[in-house]
Amino acid sequence: MLFVLLLCSCTTNTFSGYVYDYDTEHPIKNVQIDSNGNQTETDSSGYFSIQVKPNKICKIVLRKEGYATKIVNRKPDSLGVFSKKNLRNVRIYLFDKDSDLSH
Repeated sequence: MLFVLLLCSCTTNTFSGYVYDYDTEHPIKNVQIDSNGNQTETDSSGYFSIQVKPNKICKIVLRKEGYATKIVNRKPDSLGVFSKKNLRNVRIYLFDKDSDLSH
């Protein structure tokens, strides 16, 4: 039983999604994504995938020159894990830095 609990606390989940420009709805490539020390960036279709620990709140920071920095927070459920829906194929929109919505 202890082994199973240790295994659960050490496993990771993958948070994935797509990043789009809010105004044009076009995908944004080369968005820098950071989550608790793990880093990646979006590909040409705006897609990214990053490892997150299942038993911790994950704070995901998205940065791209010309856009306002966006922070996305995800919390695990009461069992300390994320549902597949909570982590898969999330759509995230970035606002132009000069947009009224970014302030």
